[in-house]
Amino acid sequence: MDSQKEEGPAPLLWRFSDFLKWAELCPSEQEIGHSLMRLVITGQEIPHACEVELLILSHHFYKLSSCLDGVDVLVALAATRVEAYVSEGDFSCLARLITGVGNFHALNFILGILIENGQLDLLLQKYSAAADANAGTAEAVRGFRMAVLTSLKHFNPNDLDAFAMVYNHFDMKHETAALLESRAEQSSEQWFSHYDKDQNEDLLDSMRYYIEAAEVHKSIDAGNKTRRACAQASLVSLQIRMPDFQWLYRSETNARRALVEQSRFQEALIVAAAYGLNQPSEWALVLWNQMLKPEVLEEFVAEFVAVLPLQPSMLVDLARFYRAEVAARGDQSQFSVWLTGGGLPAEWAKYLGRSFRCLLKRTRDLKLRLQLATVATGFGDVMDACMKSLDRVPDNVGPLVLRKGHGGAYLPLM
Repeated sequence: MDSQKEEGPAPLLWRFSDFLKWAELCPSEQEIGHSLMRLVITGQEIPHACEVELLILSHHFYKLSSCLDGVDVLVALAATRVEAYVSEGDFSCLARLITGVGNFHALNFILGILIENGQLDLLLQKYSAAADANAGTAEAVRGFRMAVLTSLKHFNPNDLDAFAMVYNHFDMKHETAALLESRAEQSSEQWFSHYDKDQNEDLLDSMRYYIEAAEVHKSIDAGNKTRRACAQASLVSLQIRMPDFQWLYRSETNARRALVEQSRFQEALIVAAAYGLNQPSEWALVLWNQMLKPEVLEEFVAEFVAVLPLQPSMLVDLARFYRAEVAARGDQSQFSVWLTGGGLPAEWAKYLGRSFRCLLKRTRDLKLRLQLATVATGFGDVMDACMKSLDRVPDNVGPLVLRKGHGGAYLPLM
């Protein structure tokens, strides 16, 4: 075999492949297993590395001959040897034994010993070497993976670094991303528990985990999960940049209130994406809250249309809000409780009209623009302009000339 790194130490002289080759001369695999077991049982001062290789070979031939009694004796013998290996700190032999034998159910206690003693990395390295040398099947890999994860959950369930190591070793993308998101949430919760706006180390860790999770999701084409992880990373970043306001862990009602109160689109978009409020009906309230500040609204809408479309349903809602506001405040006695101050009470209609004209100007669909102007009322000039544009004959259209075709029907000629 090309790979010899896990075929036995030098004192054995024969490699694993040598044993397999010479074993073809013996008609009984069971007898070979018995002979190898006798070497281990009766041998004096056998180095641990040699002893482990003999046990692995014995198990191999017992398995070929379906000798279950031999396997039971071997497992019992291995259990008696484990204590000696542990007392001398020979974890490399332990890792080689369980990965070479491959009976993870019967030798599960060895996995626990290695994990409890911080030898998970060694265990994974030994298994990779053994799998490369013996061309391990997918089923065997799954069995080892499940055995390691089960032992890890039992003996060291809070060691997230260990789980990350296993997930990364076996290229478990979904589990890796879920673990990263869990660690991000833990870091955010740890920051929130003491809520010190001057200390953001936990928030930086949380943002990093969310970004790493998004990268993993992207690598497996999980678009929705990628978007959610990016949204949470942006929200944590917002908390770091603007610590005087609590952006994290807001209830649905408070999140909606925070969204409506934003005068800058970028912050509003982050809040909407993180709390699942990126809907036309939600944006209608955000835009309406800016209506008495035309300059702010114009800048907000300019940034809005660069990222999101002006949905017809949202614009129709704004037109209805406008009509209701004008009807309710026609006497100019006071402002609506929906709106913040934007000038003298006598000027509220001017501000509202200017803001709504900004929305009409951004509406490219002439039919929709006409509908909005009609619903809102008070925009006769816009309605007339839309009607003229819709009724106008295109300049590139020539006169319509008819000629009589076959069968008596008239056909148009351009």
